[in-house]
Amino acid sequence: MPPRRSAGALRQGAGSVSGNQRCQISLQRPVGRRGLELREGSEDPVRLSRLASQAGVTVKGTDPELPLVIRVDSRETQKGEGFVALHGTKVDGHRFIPDVLAKGASLIVCEAAAYQEEWSSLYPQCAFVLTPERCEFGLASLASAYLRSLEHLRETIAITGSVGKTSAKNDTKALLEDYFKLHVAGGNYNTLIGCAVTVLAAPTDTEVMLLEMGANHRGEIAAMVSYLPPTIAAITEVAPAHLESFASLEGVLQAKSEILASKNLRCAVINGDNEMLCTRAEELGLPEVIRFGRCGEVLFARERLSWEKDHFTVRAILTGLDGLSFNLSLPLAGVHQLYPLCCAIAIAGRLGLSSREIAASLPKCRNSAGRGEVRLSESGAAILDECYNASPAAVKASLAAMDSADIPGRRFLILGEMLELGTASVSEHGRIFERALQVSDLLYLFGEEWKNVEGAADYYYDSIDALIEAVDRTRPGEGDVILVKGSRGNHLERVVKALEL
Repeated sequence: MPPRRSAGALRQGAGSVSGNQRCQISLQRPVGRRGLELREGSEDPVRLSRLASQAGVTVKGTDPELPLVIRVDSRETQKGEGFVALHGTKVDGHRFIPDVLAKGASLIVCEAAAYQEEWSSLYPQCAFVLTPERCEFGLASLASAYLRSLEHLRETIAITGSVGKTSAKNDTKALLEDYFKLHVAGGNYNTLIGCAVTVLAAPTDTEVMLLEMGANHRGEIAAMVSYLPPTIAAITEVAPAHLESFASLEGVLQAKSEILASKNLRCAVINGDNEMLCTRAEELGLPEVIRFGRCGEVLFARERLSWEKDHFTVRAILTGLDGLSFNLSLPLAGVHQLYPLCCAIAIAGRLGLSSREIAASLPKCRNSAGRGEVRLSESGAAILDECYNASPAAVKASLAAMDSADIPGRRFLILGEMLELGTASVSEHGRIFERALQVSDLLYLFGEEWKNVEGAADYYYDSIDALIEAVDRTRPGEGDVILVKGSRGNHLERVVKALEL
C-alpha cells in the first residue's frame, strides 16, 4: 500500500491552505482516481474451491467464480443467484432449498447434515457449500477467505455506533466513490450474515471495502471483526440503545468498542465529543485515533439550522484532517447529522483526500428514506421521514431540530415507541414525552411502551389507521411540518405513505 499523505504534506501541497485559514471552496468535480492501477492482463479467477479449504467447508457440484450474489430470503432468490439456508427464530431455511433449486439457483449454502446427494445430479448448474456448523459461520468463513484473496484491497472500513452509522456509511460512500473502486454494504446489511454477503459480492478489483456493523447483544461485533477485520474502524456515537441486552451505557460502550479489537486495525475514527468513548480509546492504546465533532481533528463549528420553504438546511464551518476550513450548506435533518457527516470526512481524509476534494462531493451527502428525508404531501405539508429507527438520543436530536428551526406553520409530532430499552423504557419514554409536549403543536403517540407513561394516554392511538385519520382531520397544509419517528417495529412508513397522498 502506498504511504498515506500526512496532514502536513497536504497543507504544503499546491493549492492547499495552511493552518486553519477559512476559505470558500469552489465545488467543482475533481478528476482522477486514487485507486491502485490494475496489472495488465487477466488475473486468475477466484473460484469457490480455492476458498473452501481455508473456510473449512466442502463444495459439491460446480465450482463457480466469485463474486457471488447470495440471498438469505428464498422469495428474493432469482435464477443464477445463491441462497443460504439459515435457522431463523421461526422457520428453518433448509425447508426452502427445493424451491430455490427449482427457480435455478446457482449456489446453496447449507449444513452438511441437510445435504441430499441427489441434488447435485438433479441440479448440475448448482454448487453446494456444506458447512460443518451453522450456515452463518460457514458463510462468514468463506467471506473471510475471499476478503484475504482480494489483491487490490487497500482498506477495509467498518462503521458502528448507537446512532448515525448508516448515515455515516452513506456519506462515506458519497465521498469516496469517485476516487476508489469501492464496494459498500447495501441496505441494512449490518449483521454477520449481512457483512459476509456483502464481501462475497465484491468485485475482485475492489480497493476499499465499506461495511456497517450493528449489534443487539455483546459479542456480535466481535464476531464480525474476527471474520472480517477492518483496517479503519469508526464509532459514530455511544448512547442508550438496546439497553434490554446491554443493561447500561457502559454495556453499550463495551459492545461498540469490540470493533476496535480488529487484528488489522490501523486507525480508529471516533466521536470526539463523547468522553466515555475517548477515554476507552485512550485506554486501548490504539495505533492512530482521529476524533470528529466539536472536539478533535475533524471539526464542525458555528452550526445553525433553518427551515427553507420545504426542507431543513444545516450551515456550519467544517475543518478537515488537513487543517483546511470551509463552509457547509446542506439539506440535512438537523445539526445532529453533522456527526455522521464528519465521521465520513475523517475517513476520507485518512484515505488521503484533501478538504477541497471532499467539499466537491459533499452535495451528494443527503438524508435517505426513513433517515431524515423530507417528502411533500399534496396539501403542501412537509413530512420529515424518520421512521426507520429510534433511540432516545436520536429522538431527542429530532425534537431539538423541530424546536430550533423557524417553521412557519404547525409542528406535528408522530412518535412511535422506542424498543429494546429494557427497564429504562418507562423513564426514557417519559423524558421524550415531556420534551415532545414542549415542542409540538399536535402530538400523536403509537406503540405499547407509551401506555406506561403518565399523561400520554390523551395522545395515544392504538392503531395506525386511527392515527392517520386523526392527523387527516387537522388538515395539514403548506408551512406545516410533520415529524414521523419510531422504531422499525412500529411500521410508521405506512403513516408516511398515507400522508403523502
